[in-house]
Amino acid sequence: VLIIVIIAFTAYQKTSKSKALELEFEGQKLFYGDYDAQFIPAVERYQKALEMFKKSYAAKKRADVLLYIANCHYELGNYDEAIKALKDLSSQFSDPKIISLAYYKMAMSYIKKDDTDNALTSLKNILSIKDSVLQDMALLEIGKILELSGKTEDAKNKYRELINKFPKSALLIEAKTRLGEK
Repeated sequence: VLIIVIIAFTAYQKTSKSKALELEFEGQKLFYGDYDAQFIPAVERYQKALEMFKKSYAAKKRADVLLYIANCHYELGNYDEAIKALKDLSSQFSDPKIISLAYYKMAMSYIKKDDTDNALTSLKNILSIKDSVLQDMALLEIGKILELSGKTEDAKNKYRELINKFPKSALLIEAKTRLGEK
């Protein structure tokens, strides 16, 4: 009986994982407007992709699928739902690369809601993730928010920090331009 239970459980796991990947792939094709989906209006594509990603996540909980769910909500203008999904992602998973993306998208969602305090908090969370590839982007975005808030000196400090910490960053030119340097 135990052997039958183990075999059944293993078969179920493989089937649910396979189904989850299949649903995720369908969602990706819709999200990115693959050839078959390119003639579907964007809003409809994102709604259908969201349905696929939710079904995939229900079948197998994975961080990248939850990030896609948040991205669909973001593209549909449902910023509160995007933030909720991203908070779930950051509390349930630990992959620093995906967590960094989650905090960045969370910050962008907060900016869309004109909530700069929470946007700054999300961007600062990226800075606390060791070896996050988005730290230079976070510094630039923090600087932009501070600049728009009238905190020019603080903004300049963030641009200088970006220049000093990330001398090979693709964002170096923009940081120098914002400082009035070339």
